[in-house]
Amino acid sequence: MMTMRRSTGDARGDGGFTLLELVVTIAMAGIIMPVLVSVFSVTLKALPATSDRVDDSVTLQGVVTWLPQDIDSTPPQGFDMVASTPSGCSSSDGTSTNLLRLEWSEDIGEAAGPRRFVANYRHVTEAGVSYIVRTTCNGTNAGPLANTSSRRVSTPVPALPPNWVSGTAPVAVEIKYLTGGDVGLVTMAVTTLSGTTVHTDSAPKNPGDTLVPLAGGTTAPITTTAPTTAPTTAPTTATTTPTTATTAPTTATTAPTPSTSAPPAPCVVTQPVLSPTFVSNRSSNGNSQNNVNVGVLENALVFTVTVSGTCVGLEARASTGAPNGELFRNFGAGTGSSFSVVFPGRPQGSSELWADGLRSIRVFDAKGGPYVTVTADIR
Repeated sequence: MMTMRRSTGDARGDGGFTLLELVVTIAMAGIIMPVLVSVFSVTLKALPATSDRVDDSVTLQGVVTWLPQDIDSTPPQGFDMVASTPSGCSSSDGTSTNLLRLEWSEDIGEAAGPRRFVANYRHVTEAGVSYIVRTTCNGTNAGPLANTSSRRVSTPVPALPPNWVSGTAPVAVEIKYLTGGDVGLVTMAVTTLSGTTVHTDSAPKNPGDTLVPLAGGTTAPITTTAPTTAPTTAPTTATTTPTTATTAPTTATTAPTPSTSAPPAPCVVTQPVLSPTFVSNRSSNGNSQNNVNVGVLENALVFTVTVSGTCVGLEARASTGAPNGELFRNFGAGTGSSFSVVFPGRPQGSSELWADGLRSIRVFDAKGGPYVTVTADIR
């Protein structure tokens, strides 16, 4: 007869969680997970979207590429930040606003004289989306220039608010002038669609303006006394105490230096005189016919003003009312505080057309304007 052996030990293997343990674990997870999810959600909302960060990084990619080269070519009198200034190019500016207009001339041996170049950064809105656009043109004539090209140099930017003032957000351009009127730094600050502000700084590469020579020569910073005192004896070291004391007055002499960066006196233009007060209009084809609606001036117009303060690059702008648009003329060298500019008559001004009527001539400089305005009576 077989007898079965019964195990007396309770040898329980790895049976996993009990029901009670599983219920407790699920309950704890239900309490902790909502807290973790809410914290993670807040963190994600606090971080800007990846697309926004990418847009910010390339907002001014075109400006960074072109603006330093344009500024490097432009003389101090060639800067214009007046919002209403036209580009001066042959194509229409449309519904756009001037942010920064740069103009320079290059004498490349052309028979017609130096060639004028314009690089105009404008705020343009197309189909409800705004961009910064760089418009360029060039030519040898005095009127609107040909060879016009426009391209976007930014990603979409905010629209300008009503009554926007040049130099303010969302697209603010600032020009810092050095003593003497040279341009030291141009800063463009653009508020992006995500609300951040992106800056770009451009400075003319003129070592004479940016690398200031040391007072007293260049040998002073090279001379050092530290290696000399190392091998000397104790008495020699004691003599170095008066030497350090003499350096105190030297540092004191640097205090007046910042005063040289004070802004120059503002430009003041007064006593505008236009001679003659009225000019007859003639047919532009040279047959001396008068009583035409659009033609050339029979005689030259001479515009004279009196200047005080620091006026950098005085320029007269005449609204001709003719197809060639606004005429730009730089004031020539004056005698004392008096400066003049000439709008030529025929035959020299045969390419500059004027429409009959009262035509305004305004005075600007590189920092702004208009300072004064006169009216020419074209008949």
